[in-house]
Amino acid sequence: MLFAYFRYIALLLLAAAPARAAPSTLVLGGNANAIDAWPAVTMLADPLRTLSLEHVLARRAAFAPPQVPHANLGIRREAVWLRIPVHTTATATRRWLLAVDYAAIDQIDLYVLNGVQTVRQAALGRAIPFSQRVWPSSKHAVMLEFEPGQRYELLLRVQTSSTMIVPVTLATPEVFHAQEARLQVLQGLMAGAALCLLLYSLTQWVGLRDSMFLHYALSLAGTTLFFVTYFGLGAQHLWGDSDWLSEHAAPLTVLLGALVGGFLFIDRALRVRDIQPLVSHGLRAGATTAALTGGLFAADLIDYRMAQLSATLLGPLPMLLAIPVAWVRARAGERIGAYMLIGWGLYAFGALTMVGLLRGYVPVNFWTQHAFQFASLFEMLMWMRVLGVRIEDLRASAQRAHLERDALRSLAHTDALTSLPNRRGLNEALARTLTDCAPDRVAAVFLIDLDGFKAINDRLGHDAGDELLVNVARRLEATLRSSDVVARLGGDEFVVLATALPDNEAAQRLGQKLLDAFREPLMAGGQLCRVGLTIGYALAPLDGRDTLTLLKRADAAMYAGKQSGRHCLRRGAASAGLATA
Repeated sequence: MLFAYFRYIALLLLAAAPARAAPSTLVLGGNANAIDAWPAVTMLADPLRTLSLEHVLARRAAFAPPQVPHANLGIRREAVWLRIPVHTTATATRRWLLAVDYAAIDQIDLYVLNGVQTVRQAALGRAIPFSQRVWPSSKHAVMLEFEPGQRYELLLRVQTSSTMIVPVTLATPEVFHAQEARLQVLQGLMAGAALCLLLYSLTQWVGLRDSMFLHYALSLAGTTLFFVTYFGLGAQHLWGDSDWLSEHAAPLTVLLGALVGGFLFIDRALRVRDIQPLVSHGLRAGATTAALTGGLFAADLIDYRMAQLSATLLGPLPMLLAIPVAWVRARAGERIGAYMLIGWGLYAFGALTMVGLLRGYVPVNFWTQHAFQFASLFEMLMWMRVLGVRIEDLRASAQRAHLERDALRSLAHTDALTSLPNRRGLNEALARTLTDCAPDRVAAVFLIDLDGFKAINDRLGHDAGDELLVNVARRLEATLRSSDVVARLGGDEFVVLATALPDNEAAQRLGQKLLDAFREPLMAGGQLCRVGLTIGYALAPLDGRDTLTLLKRADAAMYAGKQSGRHCLRRGAASAGLATA
């Protein structure tokens, strides 16, 4: 990977080597309908910004080919005059659109001369409100008319607080409109894809309340708005004549959106604090610095150049700080780290290209102007995959929490020996059942005490006693309906809750069925053991409408059964007249 980066830097340096070929006259006509004017450009610097057109015309001999990458004069505080000689053939079309395809240029004064006579003068640049521009386009453009078979001289005075990128072209109106339409479609597709990702991330943030999705949305919104501004679509389609936004939008979208969101997103996505707390502090400090710089620029306390320099210096920091952490995560088999590294692989090329472009090191063409945009979109797609992994992790965590909660609830409501509901579980089942009882739809609560259990437990030991209790539980379950509940209150006391019984006779039949089920012996400690049941029961709502009353009456009936000979069924009725043997 390092070799690839070094090779890329070497290619950038080779591309930035200035071409020293002598300038030529720009010929309009023939089959060429769109012409790059830069090969014909010569330049005259105006350090004091005081040269007038007359002074420049008097110093034609001082113009020289610019020793810079193609159409990129870099960062300059001075004004610059560009001279382009033009010759039209006898068959050349008359109308041509001159365009400078860099929206951030502040001011371009154009003079068209035929000999010594100025035949056209126009003012271009972002300093001019969009509604007052000579040609409504995302580029700085103006319509020119040339007589066939004539020689002209184009002089452009360029002054800007941004990078002086000056890709000058001449094209026929038909070709210009076709190029403009392709650019609009491309940027529309890119913005549409970004908007879909933005809405998705905001929706996930609202649903999951995970700030990582909000940080991603902030970074994505800032990056998208930066490109909208960079390619001149902001003034054309969004804010129109707003001088403040035309001046401030590009740095602010990077500082307050892309960088603040990017720093915070990376810190949270990689859980940097868990591995490198100092790096986490660095990322948060970077977000704070970007936000502070953006605030100072918004308040006009620092100028455009300082804001642009800050954005350029801060831009690579999130990636540089977090690459070691992402590598550790990837080595540990975590997909988030791998996706981050893949995304940054291409993003680094795009970021280097943009930095080189803004610092005046890289020639201007379609690929260098769009490399960072394509790379950013690819990185955002990788980050979207990171969000997908995050959603998977959140779902898995929620599922684990749900299972753990169910397990804890089960422990709290289940008897550890028999796996039957305990007293708490029984109370919940009774609470649910009592709301659905009626005189013709009763619920029976059978309180069961084992006859002869203590003797077996004392004779064979506690392990055999536990085995006997488990076998009792299984036999009770096998005797009852699937809708009935069997619970163990402790010791050798069990409770059966039978629902949806028509009357007391049905409850008595079920109780007798339980007694009959224990006429056969049970296995415990390798021996066959006989235990009997003494059962007291109460009916809801006939004998009580709450859990405590029903259990008290069933317990009283069971105690009475014990006193009268055991292995019997007794009802704890609401009145003595309802008592049943």
